[in-house]
Amino acid sequence: MGRRAATKATTEKELMDLAKVAFLCAMADGASIGESAAEAGVNRATVYRWRDSDAEFAVAWDDALEAGTELLEKVATRRAVHGVEEPVIYQGQLTPVYEHNPDGTLRMVESEEPNEQGVMVRVRKPVQARNPDGSPKFLTINRPSDTLMIFLLKARRPNTYRERGSIDHTSGGKPLAPAVAAGGVLVVPGLAMDAAAWSKAVQEGQPQ
Repeated sequence: MGRRAATKATTEKELMDLAKVAFLCAMADGASIGESAAEAGVNRATVYRWRDSDAEFAVAWDDALEAGTELLEKVATRRAVHGVEEPVIYQGQLTPVYEHNPDGTLRMVESEEPNEQGVMVRVRKPVQARNPDGSPKFLTINRPSDTLMIFLLKARRPNTYRERGSIDHTSGGKPLAPAVAAGGVLVVPGLAMDAAAWSKAVQEGQPQ
Protein backbone atom coordinates (compact mmCIF):
# COMPACT_ATOMS: atom_id res chain seq x y z
CA MET A 1 0.00 0.00 0.00
CA GLY A 2 2.81 2.38 0.92
CA ARG A 3 4.65 1.51 -2.27
CA ARG A 4 1.57 2.23 -4.35
CA ALA A 5 1.12 5.62 -2.63
CA ALA A 6 4.76 6.52 -3.26
CA THR A 7 4.42 5.68 -6.95
CA LYS A 8 1.36 7.88 -7.19
CA ALA A 9 3.12 10.76 -5.41
CA THR A 10 6.11 10.46 -7.72
CA THR A 11 3.86 10.52 -10.77
CA GLU A 12 2.08 13.64 -9.54
CA LYS A 13 5.42 15.35 -8.90
CA GLU A 14 6.63 14.44 -12.36
CA LEU A 15 3.46 15.89 -13.89
CA MET A 16 3.91 19.09 -11.90
CA ASP A 17 7.55 19.35 -12.97
CA LEU A 18 6.51 18.93 -16.61
CA ALA A 19 3.88 21.64 -16.16
CA LYS A 20 6.51 23.95 -14.68
CA VAL A 21 8.80 23.36 -17.63
CA ALA A 22 5.96 24.05 -20.07
CA PHE A 23 5.13 27.28 -18.23
CA LEU A 24 8.75 28.48 -18.24
CA CYS A 25 9.22 27.63 -21.93
CA ALA A 26 6.11 29.58 -22.86
CA MET A 27 7.28 32.61 -20.87
CA ALA A 28 10.71 32.43 -22.51
CA ASP A 29 8.92 32.52 -25.87
CA GLY A 30 7.32 35.84 -24.94
CA ALA A 31 3.93 34.63 -23.71
CA SER A 32 2.20 36.41 -20.84
CA ILE A 33 1.82 34.78 -17.43
CA GLY A 34 -1.79 33.86 -18.15
CA GLU A 35 -0.94 32.44 -21.56
CA SER A 36 2.00 30.50 -20.13
CA ALA A 37 -0.17 29.04 -17.37
CA ALA A 38 -2.75 27.94 -19.95
CA GLU A 39 0.04 26.34 -21.99
CA ALA A 40 1.02 24.38 -18.88
CA GLY A 41 -2.59 23.34 -18.25
CA VAL A 42 -2.89 25.19 -14.93
CA ASN A 43 -4.34 28.48 -13.72
CA ARG A 44 -2.56 31.67 -12.65
CA ALA A 45 -3.07 30.97 -8.95
CA THR A 46 -1.19 27.69 -9.30
CA VAL A 47 1.92 29.22 -10.91
CA TYR A 48 2.03 31.98 -8.32
CA ARG A 49 1.80 29.33 -5.61
CA TRP A 50 4.72 27.52 -7.23
CA ARG A 51 6.70 30.74 -7.26
CA ASP A 52 6.05 31.44 -3.57
CA SER A 53 6.90 27.92 -2.40
CA ASP A 54 9.78 27.01 -4.73
CA ALA A 55 12.83 29.31 -4.67
CA GLU A 56 14.46 27.51 -7.61
CA PHE A 57 11.32 27.90 -9.69
CA ALA A 58 11.15 31.59 -8.74
CA VAL A 59 14.67 32.14 -10.12
CA ALA A 60 13.79 30.21 -13.28
CA TRP A 61 10.64 32.35 -13.58
CA ASP A 62 12.70 35.56 -13.57
CA ASP A 63 15.13 34.14 -16.11
CA ALA A 64 12.32 33.02 -18.42
CA LEU A 65 10.58 36.38 -18.11
CA GLU A 66 13.81 38.19 -19.02
CA ALA A 67 14.38 35.87 -21.98
CA GLY A 68 10.82 36.48 -23.19
CA THR A 69 11.22 40.23 -22.83
CA GLU A 70 14.47 40.18 -24.81
CA LEU A 71 12.76 38.15 -27.53
CA LEU A 72 9.87 40.63 -27.72
CA GLU A 73 12.35 43.52 -27.88
CA LYS A 74 14.19 41.80 -30.72
CA VAL A 75 10.97 41.29 -32.66
CA ALA A 76 9.85 44.87 -31.97
CA THR A 77 13.20 46.22 -33.19
CA ARG A 78 13.00 44.19 -36.38
CA ARG A 79 9.44 45.36 -37.04
CA ALA A 80 10.36 48.99 -36.27
CA VAL A 81 13.49 49.08 -38.42
CA HIS A 82 12.90 46.54 -41.19
CA GLY A 83 9.10 46.56 -41.15
CA VAL A 84 6.64 43.77 -41.90
CA GLU A 85 4.95 42.71 -45.09
CA GLU A 86 1.34 43.90 -45.25
CA PRO A 87 -1.16 43.05 -48.01
CA VAL A 88 -2.20 45.82 -50.39
CA ILE A 89 -6.00 46.10 -50.33
CA TYR A 90 -7.83 47.72 -53.26
CA GLN A 91 -11.61 48.14 -53.17
CA GLY A 92 -11.78 45.61 -50.36
CA GLN A 93 -9.84 42.95 -52.26
CA LEU A 94 -6.29 41.63 -52.17
CA THR A 95 -4.23 42.90 -55.11
CA PRO A 96 -3.01 40.00 -57.30
CA VAL A 97 0.53 39.82 -58.63
CA TYR A 98 0.65 38.73 -62.31
CA GLU A 99 3.36 36.99 -64.28
CA HIS A 100 5.22 38.87 -67.04
CA ASN A 101 6.81 37.79 -70.27
CA PRO A 102 10.53 38.49 -70.91
CA ASP A 103 9.56 41.63 -72.85
CA GLY A 104 7.68 42.99 -69.84
CA THR A 105 4.16 42.36 -71.08
CA LEU A 106 1.63 40.49 -69.03
CA ARG A 107 1.51 36.76 -69.57
CA MET A 108 -2.00 35.92 -70.75
CA VAL A 109 -3.92 32.67 -70.90
CA GLU A 110 -7.14 31.81 -72.70
CA SER A 111 -9.96 29.99 -70.97
CA GLU A 112 -13.69 29.45 -71.33
CA GLU A 113 -15.99 31.12 -68.85
CA PRO A 114 -19.78 31.77 -68.79
CA ASN A 115 -20.87 35.29 -69.66
CA GLU A 116 -23.82 37.14 -68.10
CA GLN A 117 -26.23 35.06 -70.17
CA GLY A 118 -24.59 31.83 -69.11
CA VAL A 119 -23.06 31.18 -72.52
CA MET A 120 -19.51 29.83 -72.50
CA VAL A 121 -17.13 32.22 -74.21
CA ARG A 122 -13.37 32.34 -74.60
CA VAL A 123 -11.63 35.04 -72.55
CA ARG A 124 -8.03 36.14 -72.12
CA LYS A 125 -6.87 36.68 -68.57
CA PRO A 126 -3.50 37.51 -67.02
CA VAL A 127 -1.78 34.65 -65.22
CA GLN A 128 -1.55 35.18 -61.49
CA ALA A 129 1.89 34.50 -60.03
CA ARG A 130 2.34 31.75 -57.45
CA ASN A 131 4.28 31.52 -54.21
CA PRO A 132 6.83 28.70 -53.75
CA ASP A 133 4.16 26.66 -51.97
CA GLY A 134 1.81 26.99 -54.95
CA SER A 135 -0.62 29.46 -53.37
CA PRO A 136 -1.74 32.57 -55.33
CA LYS A 137 0.59 35.54 -54.91
CA PHE A 138 -0.75 38.91 -53.82
CA LEU A 139 0.91 42.30 -53.65
CA THR A 140 2.41 43.32 -50.30
CA ILE A 141 4.22 46.38 -49.02
CA ASN A 142 6.95 46.54 -46.40
CA ARG A 143 5.80 48.90 -43.68
CA PRO A 144 8.06 49.82 -40.73
CA SER A 145 6.32 50.68 -37.45
CA ASP A 146 6.80 54.28 -36.34
CA THR A 147 4.96 53.54 -33.08
CA LEU A 148 7.35 50.74 -32.14
CA MET A 149 10.29 52.95 -33.07
CA ILE A 150 9.06 55.66 -30.68
CA PHE A 151 8.70 53.18 -27.82
CA LEU A 152 12.16 51.75 -28.43
CA LEU A 153 13.78 55.18 -28.52
CA LYS A 154 12.01 56.22 -25.32
CA ALA A 155 13.19 53.04 -23.61
CA ARG A 156 16.81 53.53 -24.72
CA ARG A 157 17.08 57.29 -24.23
CA PRO A 158 14.24 58.45 -21.99
CA ASN A 159 15.83 61.84 -21.29
CA THR A 160 16.00 62.64 -25.00
CA TYR A 161 12.67 61.24 -26.19
CA ARG A 162 10.45 61.68 -23.15
CA GLU A 163 7.17 63.53 -23.47
CA ARG A 164 7.70 67.22 -22.85
CA GLY A 165 4.43 67.39 -20.95
CA SER A 166 5.73 64.90 -18.40
CA ILE A 167 8.42 67.23 -17.03
CA ASP A 168 7.95 67.69 -13.28
CA HIS A 169 7.42 71.33 -12.39
CA THR A 170 7.13 70.69 -8.67
CA SER A 171 9.65 70.50 -5.88
CA GLY A 172 9.05 67.92 -3.19
CA GLY A 173 5.40 67.70 -4.15
CA LYS A 174 4.91 71.49 -3.80
CA PRO A 175 4.36 73.93 -6.67
CA LEU A 176 7.43 75.89 -7.69
CA ALA A 177 7.48 79.48 -6.55
CA PRO A 178 7.18 82.12 -9.28
CA ALA A 179 10.50 83.28 -10.69
CA VAL A 180 10.61 87.08 -10.51
CA ALA A 181 12.86 88.94 -12.94
CA ALA A 182 13.72 92.62 -13.09
CA GLY A 183 10.87 94.52 -14.64
CA GLY A 184 8.32 91.78 -14.26
CA VAL A 185 7.46 88.19 -13.39
CA LEU A 186 8.72 85.15 -15.28
CA VAL A 187 5.83 82.69 -15.26
CA VAL A 188 6.88 79.06 -14.60
CA PRO A 189 4.52 76.20 -15.65
CA GLY A 190 3.02 74.22 -12.82
CA LEU A 191 2.42 77.13 -10.44
CA ALA A 192 -0.26 77.01 -7.78
CA MET A 193 -3.66 78.21 -8.91
CA ASP A 194 -4.10 80.27 -5.70
CA ALA A 195 -4.67 83.81 -6.96
CA ALA A 196 -4.07 85.44 -3.57
CA ALA A 197 -0.79 83.59 -3.00
CA TRP A 198 0.35 84.42 -6.51
CA SER A 199 -0.47 88.13 -6.07
CA LYS A 200 1.45 88.24 -2.78
CA ALA A 201 4.47 86.51 -4.32
CA VAL A 202 4.48 89.01 -7.18
CA GLN A 203 4.29 91.97 -4.82
CA GLU A 204 7.15 90.63 -2.70
CA GLY A 205 9.24 90.09 -5.79
CA GLN A 206 8.79 93.55 -7.27
CA PRO A 207 11.95 95.74 -7.19
CA GLN A 208 11.80 98.37 -4.41
